Amino acid sequence: MLVELFLLDSVELGAGAALALNAIAAAALPAQRFLTAGWFAAAAPESRGVGMRRSSGEPLAAIPTVARKLGPFTVREVSGSYWPYRSFPIAADMTDGELSMMMRDRRVRAALGPLWRMGPVYGDDPTVARLTRAAQDSGWAVLRRNLGTCFELDLAALRAQGPWPRSPTMRKNRWRENRLAELGPVAYRFRTGVDWSDEDRDAMASVEANSWVGGLDKGGNTKFLDADCRRNWERMAEDPVLADMIRCSIMTVGETPAAFTFGLEVGKVRYTIANAYDERFGRHSAGKLLLYKDFERAAALGIERISWGSGDAGYKSAMGAQPGPPILDLLFVRPRALALALRPIWTHHAVS
Repeated sequence: MLVELFLLDSVELGAGAALALNAIAAAALPAQRFLTAGWFAAAAPESRGVGMRRSSGEPLAAIPTVARKLGPFTVREVSGSYWPYRSFPIAADMTDGELSMMMRDRRVRAALGPLWRMGPVYGDDPTVARLTRAAQDSGWAVLRRNLGTCFELDLAALRAQGPWPRSPTMRKNRWRENRLAELGPVAYRFRTGVDWSDEDRDAMASVEANSWVGGLDKGGNTKFLDADCRRNWERMAEDPVLADMIRCSIMTVGETPAAFTFGLEVGKVRYTIANAYDERFGRHSAGKLLLYKDFERAAALGIERISWGSGDAGYKSAMGAQPGPPILDLLFVRPRALALALRPIWTHHAVS
């Protein structure tokens, strides 16, 4: 089958590149449907890269990248709006032979350079296993390091065992809600990127400001209190495909935002990116109460799995989450002699 390469000028400014990326994302497996031009452009409008399409015009794959300094090296790395989703889309019907052909092409090698990075990314990402095989078959060495483990909540399995949350949990949650109601009326609102408002984002920023994360040096890793990060999500919501995937839930006690959850819904999976609570309401577990409400609602709407990111402060496993796929950081290197020299540095030294 005949294939040809095309260049990505800028995923934000190049209309052709954006159309190609969106076409590939639409033709990818469900887990990659969020990898649209809007996803890449929101965080890195300067993204450039290379793609492949069949001679009949069907785009097959595209690798948007940005330049990054890693020690003494300048490398290209797969861009994206939020780790650990630094993947790129591949059409579901792209063959292994076509992918290997892409990784062998001299123009692809010139566009990516002798070193390029993909990660952090989940180990079960649809691109990872296929790309690793194709790259190795095409002369690339692949250096891999494990950054942690993603925790997952299998809602389908839990609900198959009977009503979820279980009766004792429901009773405890009613007790928590009653205690919170002594401080003011408890209300919940659920939004998507289509209908969320500045008021909603202000509420989430308020929760972060009064959470333990907001008290960390430089504000911690906040998603809405940090103005740049907030603008990133707002730009993403300008893409109608992504807007329909964005999910947030907010609990208020009286007029005060008390807790929120935030994430992406891709197919039957909810990727929970952030959840936080105002510490003034921590005594009655406002954050956990909202999580149960949010997950129960998600399950009722057909979500089968919660992908909950790395780290387990105890509350994830207490709610039924189990360790899931590893979070990987991959470095693709040519020639192999260079890979041998870089392996100990890549494996044992922290690279953000």
